[in-house]
Formats: sequence, C-alpha cells, structure tokens
Amino acid sequence: MVFGDDFRFANAHQYFSSLDKLIKGFNAKYQDVQLMYSTPSKYIDAIAAAGISWPTKYDDMFPYADDELSFWTGYFSSRANAKGYVRRGSSVLQSANKIFGADIID
Repeated sequence: MVFGDDFRFANAHQYFSSLDKLIKGFNAKYQDVQLMYSTPSKYIDAIAAAGISWPTKYDDMFPYADDELSFWTGYFSSRANAKGYVRRGSSVLQSANKIFGADIID
C-alpha cells in the first residue's frame, strides 16, 4: 500500500503516529497479511519475487484530470517556481483587465 504525496506530512509526527497505530492494530487482527514500512526498492523486489510482470508504459499519461474540469498539465515539468510566478502574474493581469475594462465600459 503506497501512501503520501506532495500535499501530506504537514504534521509528520501526528501522521506517522497514526500510521503506527494503524499498522499495529491491523497486524494484531490479521495474521495472514502484515503491514510494514518499506521502500520502493523493497516493493519492486517483492513484486519480482512473486513473479508479477507489469507492462511498460511508453506514452505520456498526462494531462491528468482529477475531476471533470480540473486538469494537471505540466505537473512534472521543471522550473516549478517559474510556473508559480506565471500563475500569480496571470491572476494579477486578469484582475487588472477586469478593473480597467470596467472603467472603459462605464
């Protein structure tokens, strides 16, 4: 079970404390499957040892949509700070266009 992403771990102590309790409770109740902390390399090794073969994906899976009108394009691109500046600058430009556009129309 993979967990976590860029938007987690703001309070790592609380998050991992809760995970520790979850793991301990699950492992006490179910003996046939055991939860543990691991690494990506251990996960890949376990998949290989089980003889599971995954197909290789060569095409791009982005843009990603997490709902009907929300798309994540350029998610893994470089220069994340520059993208943030462009996003904030575009917001200011749009606001200025609305303010000054309203003066011209009136």
